[in-house]
Amino acid sequence: MDELLVKIHLLLKAEMILFRLHLRRTVRQAAFYIAAGLLAVLAVGMLDIALYLYLVPRLDNAGAALAVAVVDIVLSVVAVVAAGHLHVGPEVDAVMALREATMAKLTADAERVKTHISGLHDDIKQIRSAVTGFLNFGGVNLASVFQWIPVLFRVLLRKKVL
Repeated sequence: MDELLVKIHLLLKAEMILFRLHLRRTVRQAAFYIAAGLLAVLAVGMLDIALYLYLVPRLDNAGAALAVAVVDIVLSVVAVVAAGHLHVGPEVDAVMALREATMAKLTADAERVKTHISGLHDDIKQIRSAVTGFLNFGGVNLASVFQWIPVLFRVLLRKKVL
């Protein structure tokens, strides 16, 4: 039972590590998206100013504002592309492998417990039929005694194994 708890604890630990890694990546991506959004807002503001100044009798200030807007747009595109290329990191593969191995072991343990329960169920059925046969009208006979022998051997051997 302790092994099962250790495996469950290990699985929970792996899940928490994966959660933290994904959360860290998501926070970093959010920061880049926020920066890109702010730069886009700045670019739109500068485009508005540039368009305004361009429509006013042609001045050099409009060209400068337009250049700043283009730079802001380029920077926001670079930030969006950088946020899209962020990865969790190499440690995620090790944690995923640990999670898969732990899940496989827990599945094997569950199958083993299921087999033990099925064996106990069969033993209870045999004990019930043996008791029923023993208490029937015929009383004690050789056939009813032989029904008990395999059940007793299984019970004794099972206790030694566990």
